[in-house]
Amino acid sequence: MLTEGMKADVRADAGVGGHVVLDFVNTCGGAGKERDSEQLVDWRDALGWAGANGLLGASDRRHIEKARLHAGHGTSDILSDLRAMREAMHAVFSAIAGGAPPSEAPLRRLEGHILKAMRHAHLHVDGQAPVRWTVRPEKAGTALIRDRLAIAASELLAQPMLSNVRECGACSWLFLDQSRSKSRRWCSMATCGNRVKAQRHYHAVRSTD
Repeated sequence: MLTEGMKADVRADAGVGGHVVLDFVNTCGGAGKERDSEQLVDWRDALGWAGANGLLGASDRRHIEKARLHAGHGTSDILSDLRAMREAMHAVFSAIAGGAPPSEAPLRRLEGHILKAMRHAHLHVDGQAPVRWTVRPEKAGTALIRDRLAIAASELLAQPMLSNVRECGACSWLFLDQSRSKSRRWCSMATCGNRVKAQRHYHAVRSTD
């Protein structure tokens, strides 16, 4: 188990979620179902992840830092808020992946984050493309990453692809099942899938001894 300040090695299959919200949820979770392997250990990790996944540009980072210094916020509180939303997202989407209604507490927590994000957003119209909510950096301030992820989660919850959300059979990671048969079981065949197959082979060999 990781203790505070320790960071897990980034898994080789990071980014398998198929949607930015699911990839965000997958920044925690290791080889099993426990959610104790943390990738967002400090605020720099969160900024780096958000930039690498298209949530932040250079000007956005400047807005966040300016707002943080102006408000006198420490980065630990901002990161804790972001992680708390992530775990609410995991609880909601994990339940949906299992065909069950989400528990009330995490659903209301996620709803609260979405409502806060809406206060910092406006409708963006670009020709005949679908209308989307866009978070204003100058309004969101230090909550920009959280707000953009909350809006993205609200969009995923309202889209038909929601029925394709799955949870890996071996770990806690979530993904969009885009296979033709809709029978994908693992976040990645190269890691969880092969590990489970190897375990089955081992037990099969042991049972014949």
